[in-house]
Amino acid sequence: MERKVVSYDKLEESIDFLKSMYEIVRIVDPLMKRVIKYDNNGMEETGDVCHSCWEDDKICDNCISVRAFLQKDTLMKLEHTSNKVYMVTAIPIETDKRSVVLELLNDVTKSMLMQDDSYTDIEELKKVINNLNALVVKDTITNLYNKRYINERLPVDIIKSVLHEKPLSIIIFDIDGFKAINDEYGHPVGDEVIKLLGRILEKYIVYKKSWAARYGGDEFIIVLNDTNKEEAYDFAEELRKTIETSTLDIKDIKINITASFGIYTAFKEELTTNDLIDLADKNLYKAKAAGKNKLVINNN
Repeated sequence: MERKVVSYDKLEESIDFLKSMYEIVRIVDPLMKRVIKYDNNGMEETGDVCHSCWEDDKICDNCISVRAFLQKDTLMKLEHTSNKVYMVTAIPIETDKRSVVLELLNDVTKSMLMQDDSYTDIEELKKVINNLNALVVKDTITNLYNKRYINERLPVDIIKSVLHEKPLSIIIFDIDGFKAINDEYGHPVGDEVIKLLGRILEKYIVYKKSWAARYGGDEFIIVLNDTNKEEAYDFAEELRKTIETSTLDIKDIKINITASFGIYTAFKEELTTNDLIDLADKNLYKAKAAGKNKLVINNN
């Protein structure tokens, strides 16, 4: 179904009307994470980062505007500042100028605290909201991000990489012989191996420009923003060596594990999320074919 295009003038009129019903009304570019202003010159990005209103200096893990933008559907979620809880409604809109998301925010702090006696403390309520938001984008076994987060976050990183002409590196790796581990010791032990990899990754992902996710099964993805080919290779090689020397000790069983890595660094390339993952995945298959416990990176 074709999306209806809304004229700039019509959207501007709607904003004036919506301000009578919502505490905060704003237009955002969900991929660039910028608030958009409206004036006689049309729409343009401001210097305001959209997530700064939540008193945080990092991209929201469960970004409702990106989800609304990608799913082409209106979505709602709870979010909070230090002393308020907001119900956020995100509406994707195709204007005659550009694709944007209309965010509508209402303060629901008092109503949330009054509805349930167990939530009389805003700090307790904020913990509940954070846990609920994390459930959407976190993998339950490893506590890393999940595939939904990959689909929502990676397009943002790709676009920023292209626009700012910064390298973007992606690493895909999986556990060598994981099926044999499951077959010999059972899936519960296999899950413990997955958890071990999750703990190792959490120690490596310590700076803001990188993140890691469980892609599925025993396969993981690491995204390194503003990281060139050589830096990505060094990062992956150090991780490979750490995994190689790690042992899972459980129920009188000792399991030594290794992993194979595929790496791809994009620079000034207009690749989709699937393109980038596929290129790294092909290098992973090459690493497997070369004997496992190896790294393969693009040569361009």
